[in-house]
Amino acid sequence: MKKLIFPLIAILFAFTACTNDENQSINNNAALVGNYVLSTLTADVAVDLNQDMITNMELTNETNCFDSMAISFNADGTFTSTIAEVSFDASNNLVCNTNVESGTYSYANGTLTITVNVNGGTATESQQVLLTTSTLSFNVDDNDVAQYFSGAAGTPASGIMSLDFVYNKI
Repeated sequence: MKKLIFPLIAILFAFTACTNDENQSINNNAALVGNYVLSTLTADVAVDLNQDMITNMELTNETNCFDSMAISFNADGTFTSTIAEVSFDASNNLVCNTNVESGTYSYANGTLTITVNVNGGTATESQQVLLTTSTLSFNVDDNDVAQYFSGAAGTPASGIMSLDFVYNKI
């Protein structure tokens, strides 16, 4: 069950710096309602996911794998998310599949709580996020990164210890 939930959690939890105007807390489900698309996905180290001999910390510049990542929060407390499921083949070439997950959410005092149906059961996670009127951002680190990049040991993603996600509201 954790193998399926961690990519979704990776989409839903990160941190980014903003101006003082954007740092105002927004504390209710109504503030979160809307559609968001991934704008940046930044690693803590430069990597070469596409094996073109050029490293980059901004992973959206390394592959188009993350281009379809998006999330929609509905007024009724439900959400739908398109996530990238990243792995590597025997030659360390990036393999990208997308998956759609859905469930329920609540948002209060900077904490986003999601419940997802997984393998006939449910999984609930809560995490601090930064929500502004135009962005949703969060960070994943350590074990969550290892789960997000399936089989990362010995791959071009093996040095990543932290990922910062920023989604723009559209």
